[in-house]
Amino acid sequence: MKEIKTSKLWGHFVGYFLCFVLAGIIAAIPRFIIGLENESGLIVFISEMIRIPVSITALYLYTKYILRIPINRETLSFRDFSLLTWALVGILMPAFVLLIFYLSGNLKIIQTNFTLDQSIIIDNILKAFGMSLAAGIIEELVFRGYLVNLLSRKYSFWIAGIIPSFLFVIIHIGAAKSVLNVFQLLVAGMLVSIMFLVIYKKTGSIWNASVVHFLWNFLFFEEMIDYGKSNDPLNKLIEIDLGQNELMNGGAFGIDVSIPAIIVYILILMISLKFINNTAYNQVDSR
Repeated sequence: MKEIKTSKLWGHFVGYFLCFVLAGIIAAIPRFIIGLENESGLIVFISEMIRIPVSITALYLYTKYILRIPINRETLSFRDFSLLTWALVGILMPAFVLLIFYLSGNLKIIQTNFTLDQSIIIDNILKAFGMSLAAGIIEELVFRGYLVNLLSRKYSFWIAGIIPSFLFVIIHIGAAKSVLNVFQLLVAGMLVSIMFLVIYKKTGSIWNASVVHFLWNFLFFEEMIDYGKSNDPLNKLIEIDLGQNELMNGGAFGIDVSIPAIIVYILILMISLKFINNTAYNQVDSR
């Protein structure tokens, strides 16, 4: 394994993060041209579809020509990708979260709006699909893929995984609206990051974690479902009341940091650690 100086390693850490940021800016150019207040679901979808190849290309070229350590192959490999298995997990996770809400008496369907104008439905689906797919692919490649594989050149698996996971939480912290919400985000964000990380390392394919991440975001995307916080619930397919307890429902940040979500993160994390056999080349260690 090629040795790398600590100062250079952290410089490349910043370099990868800049690839992530710059690719997002480049892909957002169509949205800025149109104007964020006038953007449609189609424009968002196009922008996010541009973001995926731009991000992957930037990460690949940075690794090949600047880092010059062969981690492209281990990060991008489809060899152990199992679409059907992890798509099922990605569907079951939101289902279990809603089941926990229901069993605890914190789930009420206020209204459905399946007669919503078809153009609005298509617009919402395009936006939800584009943003969810881009987040599922790019965030996994950066925060559980390249950054972890970079830090693993000098640090143990858990240290290499926790540092990018914390960065992943920090970039989402702007959506928290209270001290309680920040605490919820720290707990839930770290748990879901480690869950995705273990899925990747135990299965040997970042794309397994990406599928779960995509489906989780897509099925809970707020353009599709109103959780009682929207100013325009009539333009959503379904309006749901998750109760008034912010600790239970996730407060301003939403269902991602709710107690039912945290329970499901822990469950999938424990199952992954216990029952998935390590791949021969990409094993989790406990150092």
